[in-house]
Parts: sequence; structure tokens; C-alpha cells
Amino acid sequence: MLQMRFLFVFSFACTLLLLYSQPADGFILRLISETLQNNVAGEPITHVRTDWNFDPEAAKKARSIYYEKNGYRSAKFIERIGVGLDGRHEERRQAQEERDLGRLNGEHFINYPAEIA
Repeated sequence: MLQMRFLFVFSFACTLLLLYSQPADGFILRLISETLQNNVAGEPITHVRTDWNFDPEAAKKARSIYYEKNGYRSAKFIERIGVGLDGRHEERRQAQEERDLGRLNGEHFINYPAEIA
């Protein structure tokens, strides 16, 4: 209760100090108007009307191109990064295929070691 009383007296004193000082009149009006404008109504640029050229089919086209290049959930992209970009990627890919022979999608924790028939 004492804290609330102190807070009330302190805020009342600050209000009186701001109200009765001469240069504060403009400050208080500006503070109130900016507070209302920026926090309640929003900044003026928020209310400016703009026009955008939007094609809803563009995302579908971009998605199909991305899937073609990188695969679903970037599987092809991750594979490309995994085999390297130094020109020896085909050798590494062949080694991975030999290593993963007989395993389910390379998930060796399920059926390890692979039994070669």
C-alpha cells in the first residue's frame, strides 16, 4: 500500500511539475498527440494506400521449379552438398551406393550390417 501511495504522489508531483513549467506546454501537447497518433491510430505511413502487382500462380511455378532442381524437402540439394563440389562427386556417389547396398534408403541403424546376397 505504501508503494502505491508513493507511486501516486510521485506521478502527481511529476505531472504538476510538467504542467506548470512554461516550455513544457508544447512538450506535453506533443507527447500526448504523438502517443495517440503512434500507439493508438498508427503511424501515418501505415494508412497510405499502395498497389502491388501480385501473381498468385508465381509461387506454384517457383515451387515446381524448386522441386525439380532440389527435390522434395531439398533431398537432392542435401545429396549434392554431401558428395562435394570439387569435381569428384560421381566417385563419391558411387562409393555411397556401394556402401548402402541392401539398406533401406541408407538408414543403416535399422538393418546394419547390410547382408550382401
